[in-house]
Amino acid sequence: MNEKFETLGDYGRLDNLDEVPFRFQLMNPITFNIKNHILKSLKHNQFFENNSEDWCAHHTHFSETYDTINQQGVSESDKRLRLFVYSLGGYAKGWLNILLSGTIATCDQLMRQFLDYFFPTTKYLEWKHKIANFKQQDGETLYYAWKIFMMLLKRCPGYKFHKMENMQAFTTCLKPQTRMFLDASTSGTMNIKSVR
Repeated sequence: MNEKFETLGDYGRLDNLDEVPFRFQLMNPITFNIKNHILKSLKHNQFFENNSEDWCAHHTHFSETYDTINQQGVSESDKRLRLFVYSLGGYAKGWLNILLSGTIATCDQLMRQFLDYFFPTTKYLEWKHKIANFKQQDGETLYYAWKIFMMLLKRCPGYKFHKMENMQAFTTCLKPQTRMFLDASTSGTMNIKSVR
């Protein structure tokens, strides 16, 4: 009887590395040529998931980059899905690679999982609280306060208050002097003006 002699070093060793999923695989792989300058742009502005990173800025850059690709016969979702992989680095790339291969078919599915992981409900509520408690700072111009407020809104995916609610939240957070200036510039009161 010829029994194979197995050593301690052999135990647990993988013999067929082709069966090991070392990276994330799409349900329906999409192939098209990606120009080097597109890859460089995506890799230069990767999302790594550290607390100081702005997910919205990453997403904006990603969208601007994939908009420059005109690939015949490839849907927008498929284009985004193929390119998104290159826009992640470090911990975020590790997260992508632990997703079960063959479970993602659309970009919306991938983005939902991405946001659920990197922008969970607790983070959403934290940003919503910042928006609701925004205040114009001493020495801050109306223009600058507006820019800060708009950045808060953009950094909170899924924040869907009506424009009227956003405008009311912003105008009530202003310093009294700024509010008086706005009222004077509208012939008496902001309350008679539309959001536009």
